[in-house]
Amino acid sequence: MPTETDAATDLALEMTGVGMRFGEEWVLRNVDLAVRQGSIHAIVGHNGAGKSTLMKIALGALAPTEGSVRVRGEPLTFSEPAEARRLGVGMVLQERSLISTLSGLDNVFLNAERVARTGLVRRGEEATEARQLCEQLGIPTSLLSRRVSDMSQLDQELLEIAKAFRIARNVLILDEPTAPLTAREIETLFGVIRTTARLGVGIVLITHHLAEVFTISDEVTTLREGIITLRSKTADTDMSNVIDAMLGQRFIRLEHRIADEEAATSLPSTRGEPPILEVDDLHIPGKFDNGLSFSLYPGEILGVAGLAGSGRTTLLRTLYGDVRPSAGSIRLMGKPYAPKSPRDAIDRSIFLIPEDRGVHGLVLTAALVENTILPILQRISHLGVVQIGRGRALTGHLMSMLGIRSRGPSQVVGQLSGGNQQKVVLAKALASEANLLLLDEPTFGVDIGAAADLIAHVRRSVEAGRAALWATSDLRELLEVSDRVMILNGGAIQRTITRLEPDFNEAAVIRAMQRGHFHPTTLSEARS
Repeated sequence: MPTETDAATDLALEMTGVGMRFGEEWVLRNVDLAVRQGSIHAIVGHNGAGKSTLMKIALGALAPTEGSVRVRGEPLTFSEPAEARRLGVGMVLQERSLISTLSGLDNVFLNAERVARTGLVRRGEEATEARQLCEQLGIPTSLLSRRVSDMSQLDQELLEIAKAFRIARNVLILDEPTAPLTAREIETLFGVIRTTARLGVGIVLITHHLAEVFTISDEVTTLREGIITLRSKTADTDMSNVIDAMLGQRFIRLEHRIADEEAATSLPSTRGEPPILEVDDLHIPGKFDNGLSFSLYPGEILGVAGLAGSGRTTLLRTLYGDVRPSAGSIRLMGKPYAPKSPRDAIDRSIFLIPEDRGVHGLVLTAALVENTILPILQRISHLGVVQIGRGRALTGHLMSMLGIRSRGPSQVVGQLSGGNQQKVVLAKALASEANLLLLDEPTFGVDIGAAADLIAHVRRSVEAGRAALWATSDLRELLEVSDRVMILNGGAIQRTITRLEPDFNEAAVIRAMQRGHFHPTTLSEARS
C-alpha cells in the first residue's frame, strides 16, 4: 500500500499554502497545488485571478510572501533566479521567445550552447542531442535545420516545447499554447504534449479555452481572486462546474451605467438612426474565412468578446487600415470605406487605441504635447509649419479634461504612470475628433481609478453621437461598458447579446466563446 511519502515523491510540483502580497493587496491566498509526474494539470481563471503570479512563483521569478514550493520533493528556496531551472522547471510563454533569423537548432541551444575549452561551439554534439530530443517528443527533426522565420505557427510552438524540455525535465508550464493555431494544428500539438507527459514530466496548462481542459487535462484547478475555488480530476467535473467556480456570484447581471432614463430602456440600434459603421460579409484569411457582418450605431458601444486567437485585434486593425480583407465591404457614415493605411482611417475620423500603448500607441521618448498632436499635425499647421502654441493649448485642455497628472505638456510621456500614459492615448483619440473609436484592451495595466476615468470619458464621447468598438478579455468590464456584446468564435459571430436581455452576464458570454471550439470527434481523438 503506498505511503504518504510515496505519494509526495509522485509529485512533480507541490505548492503548499502559497500566499502573495503586493503592498497591502493579497493576490494569492493559501494556494495548494499538486501536479503529478506524467500528468497534465489545467489551471483556469479570469484575467487577474492569480494564474500568472502563481506560475512566476513556481518558476522562481517571484518569492512568495508565505508558503513553500517543492519540485520532485526538493525545496525551491528562491536563493537565485536559476534555481528553478536547475530543478528542471521551464515554461513556454504565450509570446514567442525564438529568434526568427536563427535555425531551429540554434534556438534550442540559445544561451546554453555546448562550448569546448577552445571556445568553439560543439555543433555536432548539439545536433545529436537536439535530434534525440525531437525524436523523444515526436517533433519533426527537420525543424532543426530550418530558419524560424520560415516555420508555421505550429512548428514554432513545437520548437518552443523542445527548447523548454531541455530544461524542464520535471515541470513544464504551457501558457495559452494553442492561441494562434488551427483545430488540426491543435490536435498535433496535443499529441506532443501527451508524449511529453508520458516521459514523466508534470505539465501545467494555462488556458482560457475550457474545451481544451476537457480534451487533454487529467486534473483541473480553478482560481478566483487569488483563491482556489475548484480542485478536481477532470473526469469528475464538467464545464458548468468550472464556469461557476471561475465566476462565483459574478455572473449576476450587471446594471449598465447610463444616466439617461430613456436610454436605459432602449438601444441605440433600435432608435431608427442610420449606422455609423456597416460591415458586410468581411473575409480576413485565417481569421474570418466565413465572412463577418454587423452594424454599429451612433451613441453605441459595441463590445467584442472572444478567446485568444478569435480575431478581436485583427478586426480592429482591419477597420484601422492595418490589415487588408480578402472580400466583403465596409460602409462608414453611409459611404464606401476601404482604408489603405491607418492614415486613411484617421482622415476618415476613425482612431485606434491599441493593445500595446508602449509599442503602437505612444512615442515614449517624446513630450506629451508631441504625442497628443501627432494625428492632427496637418490641422494645426500653417504653410507647412506646426503651430506649437495651438498644440500646447489643445494638450493643456485635454490634460485638464482627462485628469492627466504630469508636470505639463513638455514632460516626456515615458516618465508618466501607466494610467496617465493610457489617458494620453485617449487624448490623441479625442484630439483627432474621431467619430468611431476602436479600443483594444484600453484599460490593461492601469489602476482602477484610471480605468473608471477612461470608461467615463469614452461613454461621454459616445453619448455625444459618436460610437465605439470595445474589445477586451475582461468580461466584467465589457458588460459594464457595452450596449451590445458581439462574441467571436470559430471565425464567425457566435452570438450578439444586448444589455436588455436577461442573460447579459459573464456566464452566457463564456459559454458562447467556448461553444464549438472543438468538433466532438476531435475531443475523443485527442484524448486517445
